Amino acid sequence: MNSTDIQIALVGNAPKEQHSLLNSMLDEEGLTDLCDIVLYGADGQPEYEALQDALDDYTDGQIQGIVCLPMAKPAEELVGRALEKSGETFAVLDNGIIRVGSVLTANNTETASKQLTSEAIQKRGKQLWRMLKRDLNVQNPRIAVLSVGDNVDVTDGSTDITVIAPAITEMVKEGIHAFGPVNAATFFASEKYKAYDAVLQMYGTQCTEAYRALTTESVITLIGGTETPIASAEAEGIYRALWAVIDMKRNRKEYDLPFANPLEKLYHERKEDGEKARFAVKKKGFNPAEHRRENVKFVTKNTLQQEQEAKNTDTTTK
Repeated sequence: MNSTDIQIALVGNAPKEQHSLLNSMLDEEGLTDLCDIVLYGADGQPEYEALQDALDDYTDGQIQGIVCLPMAKPAEELVGRALEKSGETFAVLDNGIIRVGSVLTANNTETASKQLTSEAIQKRGKQLWRMLKRDLNVQNPRIAVLSVGDNVDVTDGSTDITVIAPAITEMVKEGIHAFGPVNAATFFASEKYKAYDAVLQMYGTQCTEAYRALTTESVITLIGGTETPIASAEAEGIYRALWAVIDMKRNRKEYDLPFANPLEKLYHERKEDGEKARFAVKKKGFNPAEHRRENVKFVTKNTLQQEQEAKNTDTTTK
């Protein structure tokens, strides 16, 4: 046990050609100061069973996060199955520059256009926004929403106009800074991505090639939709994935702290009980028209009274 008292599960069977790289990385002094690594599945245990054991140990408090090596199926799919939350977990790519989340798992524009709904876009947009704030400590996230095709289709009845644009409008109403739809084909090449914290693409392979070309760094995958901090990476990206999981754990703790054990709302402060009745009275709203009518009545009444008093004075004098 090291001084950090942080245990991270490393799940999966690494290919033999990566064993030397993996072992040398795990022996690095800087890593041992960062956390303790607990291996799951290294003895030939099936990937799903190893992942299930790691998730159980997280629930029991024995580990603080999970890093998955490449598996036969996507990590988010296996995690969803293990937690009985299939369809709720999702993947967010992180290349160290910007993050990318996907609405659908489709692999082409035609399929995505048929399957897309405004509700699905809103749901994933909200999940991505919350992940940016809670897991990644982005204070005021800006999310670019891509068009379903290479370019925005502004013709009547297009998916961009009837599905994507209304979803963006609804997200904005809820305080999410979503922008678009923007042209998917030129988004990364034109460097428009520099104005945003994350990108919401319509399907999983839409901009993968252009996204990976932004940097030579390995891309890691962050798993959303679960309370367990989880990341997936190739062997070269394990170090970054470990850091990401540890940061996710710490960021969540800081984000959740202000919302824990909130004080009950007080009815009044330093007031006698007799004040309650006064506070409970529903005050009549101010009506300018009624106010004017009351003033007119008041002025008229006083004018007539003054005239009558004047006449009485004249009569008395005479």
